[in-house]
Amino acid sequence: MAGRTKLVDDLINDVRSLLDEENQAAVDDDRDILPALNRAQDIAANILSRHYDDPMLVHQDVVLQPNKQEYDIPDDAFEQKLEKVELKNNQLFYPLERISYRNITSFESSSRINIPYFYCVVGNKYRIIPGPTNINSLRIWYLYDPLPLVKQQGRITLVNAAENYILVDGVGTELTTESDQLDSYVSIVDGQSGVRKGSFQIKSIIDNKITFKSVPSRTTVLNIEINDDLNALVDNEDLPITVDPDDYICVIKGNCIPFFKKPFSNYLISHAVAELSVIKLGGDSTMIKDVVDAMEKLVEHSWVGRESTMVVKKKNPQWQYTLVRFKGN
Repeated sequence: MAGRTKLVDDLINDVRSLLDEENQAAVDDDRDILPALNRAQDIAANILSRHYDDPMLVHQDVVLQPNKQEYDIPDDAFEQKLEKVELKNNQLFYPLERISYRNITSFESSSRINIPYFYCVVGNKYRIIPGPTNINSLRIWYLYDPLPLVKQQGRITLVNAAENYILVDGVGTELTTESDQLDSYVSIVDGQSGVRKGSFQIKSIIDNKITFKSVPSRTTVLNIEINDDLNALVDNEDLPITVDPDDYICVIKGNCIPFFKKPFSNYLISHAVAELSVIKLGGDSTMIKDVVDAMEKLVEHSWVGRESTMVVKKKNPQWQYTLVRFKGN
């Protein structure tokens, strides 16, 4: 384990070490512990979204198309919800007000020069009202839905970007070179942050050497773009990304480094232990409720010591710019 990184494998080991098992075979890593950790992660995400959503908050730029009103909510948006939508016009951002679909009739217009002022959510899409014509883009804010937890399939020890291969300390058993199998597609994640650097399709596995295809069978898998060159990785701002030793490789359907860091990773462990103690080992069913209640209290107090975000807003539409005055202590 590199640095202070805690892998999913470490969470599994921590759960097993805390379980009071008379029979080690009674609880299986893949069948029991990993699903329990993922259920705990779902509950943790739900609690955070209600009490302290900052760790899950992300934003995305959306290029508007003339006369197109409906756009997809990102697939990785938690519970398919948007937190905020902003219009970018003349290099400035203006918030759009969310309204109910019941109230959009009065604001729809057939005019060819429309500047959006509102949005509403329709299924898994959001509708801009009135429809845009010559507007640059939107910036949407939403909560990131953490990827499922999966085991790591190797810690990278050497990168040869020119020949499109890596060496790992040990090849995981889930990887395959069968091109029609989902597990032939993998992600490389930062060894410290867990941020995905790129996703590839495996061409060959020889000893600890994993070579990637320069022409993948598919361009996207699970709505994730499949890269073809270790030298051509870029982030959301088109800045170059390098794959480094001590990064990790895992199957594309999840992430081997938990999204939630301490102390929330401790909750994942505690909840999984409580659940498995009840379901598999005949423990007291109140254990799960006690763990969830403790997590809620922990999250409710997570804002303590952090800078206040309370503001007084000037929302009069006659003002050209959105003005805010920060509330004093």
